[in-house]
Amino acid sequence: MTTLRPTIHDWKVYGKPAFASTGGRPLAAPKPCVVMIHGAAHNHSIWASLSRGLVEDGFAVLAPDLPGHGLSLGPALSDIGACADWVLALLQAAQVRRVALVGHSMGALVALEAAARAGNAVQVEALVLLGVACPMTVAPAMLSMAASDPMATIDRVAAYSHTREAVDARTADSALMQLEQIQYHAACQGNLLLHDLVLCETYANGLAAATTVACPCTIVVGEHDRMTPGTAVRELVLALKAQQVVLPTGHHLMAEDAPGVRVAVQQAFAHLLT
Repeated sequence: MTTLRPTIHDWKVYGKPAFASTGGRPLAAPKPCVVMIHGAAHNHSIWASLSRGLVEDGFAVLAPDLPGHGLSLGPALSDIGACADWVLALLQAAQVRRVALVGHSMGALVALEAAARAGNAVQVEALVLLGVACPMTVAPAMLSMAASDPMATIDRVAAYSHTREAVDARTADSALMQLEQIQYHAACQGNLLLHDLVLCETYANGLAAATTVACPCTIVVGEHDRMTPGTAVRELVLALKAQQVVLPTGHHLMAEDAPGVRVAVQQAFAHLLT
């Protein structure tokens, strides 16, 4: 069996090093590769638990840092379409052709757009979107607060993303710490949180992109999600002809119900291992 390179920092996208976690094991062809795209002001680490589980299930895993959000070098990209093109360029650099895409929040928009743009170079065989809405409206007050005090806004976002009854304090505190660290390390490039919220707010191609996606799709909704509630995803479910899974969580589904997310993804991608 041919193995693809496990050393990830020497992949280049647009001439700059691109980082992606592979779940602790090298990519291996011809296993289907699950590509997981993080949300606003996050990085690949939000997928740590799911990555390990999917590797155990027999999948290859690729969880990249988008530029400006971790170890992938370069400034944060200008819009959701540019992020989707970057992901597709990374897959070509990593010699990955058969993929199943997973995205959370902003990353769900990127995954959706990448699935629509993939063409012949990358074969998208399944799509799972978590915590998604089209449009993904951001309250003007949140944008204003992010512009004036991003660190305080991160605290608000972290609290608003969780259902306290469904997640212990350590998990919520860990999510807050991660957001703060990513914002701090990206500060030299500007206000990363505001940048990402604007990308979500201004993305207008979601429903149009959905009509061009032919692969099986699953949308996973947090029952108590206050950021992308289930009522905001109805049109997208119809456009994608998607299966819908509801978990008893807030917006940060992976932190609150990692086993439930894993089962939903396993079921959505089971046909890829046959």
